[in-house]
Amino acid sequence: MINALIALKNNGEKISVTSIGKEAGCAYGSFYRYFNNLDEIHEAAIIQVLLDEAAELERELKKEKSNLFKIYYGWYVAIDLFKDEYTANWLIQHPSSINEAWKLTRPISSNWLQNAIELKEEPNLNDNNLIHFKMASLYIHWTYQNALRELLRGRKSIEVFNDLMTAVNLLDLTKKTQQKYLQKVADYVNE
Repeated sequence: MINALIALKNNGEKISVTSIGKEAGCAYGSFYRYFNNLDEIHEAAIIQVLLDEAAELERELKKEKSNLFKIYYGWYVAIDLFKDEYTANWLIQHPSSINEAWKLTRPISSNWLQNAIELKEEPNLNDNNLIHFKMASLYIHWTYQNALRELLRGRKSIEVFNDLMTAVNLLDLTKKTQQKYLQKVADYVNE
C-alpha cells in the first residue's frame, strides 16, 4: 500500500483510501488492517522514500573520497527530496512526521563524520565537530518546514540549502571551510 501511495503521488493523482486500495489492488477495508488513517500511511511513505534515497545516496557516493562532501550533499538531497507541492504541504502540516525518518538516517551521516575525523580530512576536525553535528541536526530538523516553505515559494533547492547550512553550520567548520563544501555541492549539482 505504501508503494501505491508513492505511485499515486508521483503521478499527481488524488490520494484517498479508495485510490490507494485501487492502486494496490486491494479492497477498501484492507487499508485499515495496516493503517488507522491517511496520516499513518503518509508518514510510512515518507520514511520509505527517505530510506530508499539514503541507500541510493550511499551507492551514488561510494567512490567519493570526501566524507564531509557526502554529509553536505546528503543534506542537499534531503532538502530537494520532498519539494513537490503535495508532499511539502503535508510535511509542513505534520512537522513531527519527518523526525522519525531523520533519526533513521542520522547514523549514515554520523559514520561519514567519524570517518572524516579519523582521516583528518580538514585541520582541527575532531570529536567536538561530531558533538556539534548531533546537536545541530536536531535544530535543522526543526527548520526543515521553513525550507519546504521556501521551496514552495519558488526558490531553488541549492539556494535554500546554502541558506540553511550557513545559518546552522551543521559541522561547526570555519566559514571558509564550510563555504568550500557548499561550493562543491553547488558544482556537483550543476554538473
